[in-house]
Amino acid sequence: MFDLFGKGRIYVPLSSLYESELRTPPALHERRLFAGYLRNLAKILDHSPTGRILFSVAADRGMTAGLDPLLEPSGSFFYALQNHFDLGYQPDILQKSEKGISRALVSVIGALRRGWHHHHGTGPDLQLKPRDFVTQYRVLEADAEALTHLIAWELRGAGLSFLWRHLLSSANGDMTIVFENSVMNNPRCQFDGTALRSVFNQWFADHARISAADHMALEMIDMGLLEPTVARNIGLRSLSSGQIEKTGIAPDGSNYLAGCVFSKAWYRGIEDEFNLTHLRHIESDVNQLLENHK
Repeated sequence: MFDLFGKGRIYVPLSSLYESELRTPPALHERRLFAGYLRNLAKILDHSPTGRILFSVAADRGMTAGLDPLLEPSGSFFYALQNHFDLGYQPDILQKSEKGISRALVSVIGALRRGWHHHHGTGPDLQLKPRDFVTQYRVLEADAEALTHLIAWELRGAGLSFLWRHLLSSANGDMTIVFENSVMNNPRCQFDGTALRSVFNQWFADHARISAADHMALEMIDMGLLEPTVARNIGLRSLSSGQIEKTGIAPDGSNYLAGCVFSKAWYRGIEDEFNLTHLRHIESDVNQLLENHK
């Protein structure tokens, strides 16, 4: 269905998905197909209170969505300057299957949460010192996974359990088990932030997740260093516990990270030698830039 999308970028405003008819010129047939696909995902998310708010806020803020053939099928990337996110391609055979829909939902939820942070001033801050930026990016990735699990749990409660089963069988299944055990031991945990906090902390138990996030954070700093207007501001500020804590503000206004102490080594330590070497090179470049601008 999406075979032709690689020929040009597609931008579908999320707000247009609320229209009774998708007003798309006939020449943009593939855009109409993608918009219909997104509308189906939005209808599923509407069964989750958290998912409904995330999607509604993104639509109100003018966010657009598209496809990128370079992304993994279950991946997404949010472009803050464009207020746009791309999803990865999937084979036609998967697009209507529970597995394919689950992949797409994980991608969309992650993108919506990143957009939420951008619009609320809690997104990635390249003005931070490089090590602090790496820490912040880890926290943001852990938060996106936590919110994904909350939405999947809410969908399960609404009778749509396929996303929960998908998470359980995924590489992040350990987080799924931790969330479920937390709620089963005390149902209040779903509502008081305890379950979210437990799955957030569990994210840091996997070194592969940490290393992948660190790699992406370092790549983002490298891209920032290529832009003179951005590069001159990198490394000016330190990350505070309060700034990390704000990451936990959920769409309903509660904050599941309120009162947390972010002093444990897993929040900041870098064990991967490649990432550590990369970071040291970046720190050297940033220090030179700061010296030149004094």
